[in-house]
Amino acid sequence: MQHQWDEMHRTRKPTFVLCGEPQGDVLNLYVHGYSAFFNRQQLGNFKQQLAAIEGSTNLMLFWPAGHFLENLFAPFKDVLASLLGGGGLGAATVGVGKAIAYFLDHYKSVEARVDEVAKTLLPELAGYLHDQSLPVRRINLIGHSLGARILVKSLLASPEIARELPLNNLLLMGGAICTSSPWDEVSAPLKGRLINCHSSKDWALAMKPDTERCIGRYAIDVTPALKAKVTNVHLASFDHAAYWPQLKTVVQYTDLLQERRGMIRVDSRSSEVRFAEADVDLYPALMQARPEELKFLAELMAQKRSAAIDASVREPLKLAIELQRMGGDSFMNLARGHGVGYRQIAEDVAQRLGIKFDQPLEHVTLAEIEGQVAETLIEQYKDKLSRADRQAFEAELQAAAQKEQGLFNRLDVGRSATAALSGTALAGLTGFILRRGAATAIPVVGQALAAAMLLVSGVRAFSGPAYSITTLAVLVVGVIRQRMEREALNQELDLVVQVVEAFDLPRDTVMRTVATD
Repeated sequence: MQHQWDEMHRTRKPTFVLCGEPQGDVLNLYVHGYSAFFNRQQLGNFKQQLAAIEGSTNLMLFWPAGHFLENLFAPFKDVLASLLGGGGLGAATVGVGKAIAYFLDHYKSVEARVDEVAKTLLPELAGYLHDQSLPVRRINLIGHSLGARILVKSLLASPEIARELPLNNLLLMGGAICTSSPWDEVSAPLKGRLINCHSSKDWALAMKPDTERCIGRYAIDVTPALKAKVTNVHLASFDHAAYWPQLKTVVQYTDLLQERRGMIRVDSRSSEVRFAEADVDLYPALMQARPEELKFLAELMAQKRSAAIDASVREPLKLAIELQRMGGDSFMNLARGHGVGYRQIAEDVAQRLGIKFDQPLEHVTLAEIEGQVAETLIEQYKDKLSRADRQAFEAELQAAAQKEQGLFNRLDVGRSATAALSGTALAGLTGFILRRGAATAIPVVGQALAAAMLLVSGVRAFSGPAYSITTLAVLVVGVIRQRMEREALNQELDLVVQVVEAFDLPRDTVMRTVATD
């Protein structure tokens, strides 16, 4: 790794880095974006992460993408120290202006290298595969940010070589390239799909120093001619930095390695499968679930006599389909060919519990609904526990609060910042329920809803949603989603710590700024 780092920075020439041992004849080529690695350790960690993608040979293109710390902080250490330490308005204005100018110049200088890297990428890949004698039957191209732009431009720059290589899927994550690119030409040499992962929460692309409408924030316009080739995947909870840390989830969610065939019993072309995969509020969260959470959900839903799964199921897709079924009326499910979306499930649970919001329910964020459901259930839950269980429950809540506080301990920020994270109640309640197990948890919450269910008469009482199950499912899915957000926040705080330590900035002032941001 030391040699590769030194050689690339000496020659500024892209180099291929094999991540782990070859695994079969499917090759994944990963191309990082702007400002990816600040030091050799970050590059090494990234290499290990790619090596963990099983079922394929993993190769990375390491190219001179620079890092914003090179030109943004180092030349202005004194000015930034003055600004953060309470310096005058004049120094602050000049410092910010210079920092922005340097950032723009640095980004533009890196962006200018894209065409040069793209021009030689496919020819050099073909040469590398020949020289290394790697047996490759299928190649998947995966790019993030400017790395996505490099891959798109490489296909346009070398169409003949692209047709000769066994290119399968092109996965673009947070792509920093215009939506109006010639996608018919880009997708032509692919035997598989062009998959565009985008998110409206990608504010890094929204702040990009030009007016380009990037595919990382918007879907590609799928014309009839592109329908069989281009797939847009909206990852609503992702920001620009979320793709690499959650790469395994993206690979599985988009079925990049085509592993789903034969893995699930339901017809892969059924409306239930398509509906579940399109539920961005549920399926990506289940892909991130921990084993104990999947186990709990399976055991929870398997207790319903009409369940189509048993307690041994762990596949996120099967669990998503079953939860959507249980959230809807069985007769309506039959008529439309699938259950209901997770958002509707959460809203139904909130209404069943009598939760009131200050604005119309459709305008309330999903995280807020999940949090309010947890808070409402806490008192109902505690009232039905034995004294010993109640003490254990209080301990779980306290442990969740301490864990949340622990995120900031190394940053020396106050409790006010921790309170802004919220979710202690959700994490505590869900953690306690997971430890008790589904068989014990259902009667407790079910009793809290029994009176309301008795008011429902006729066919609806037998065919309606299983609220004792969906209520607990909302708690579990909510805590998964919150953990994903906390991990993303933790990565941002890690970067702040690196900046503070690398440039000896005033620690207390920086951390107070982070806490109030």
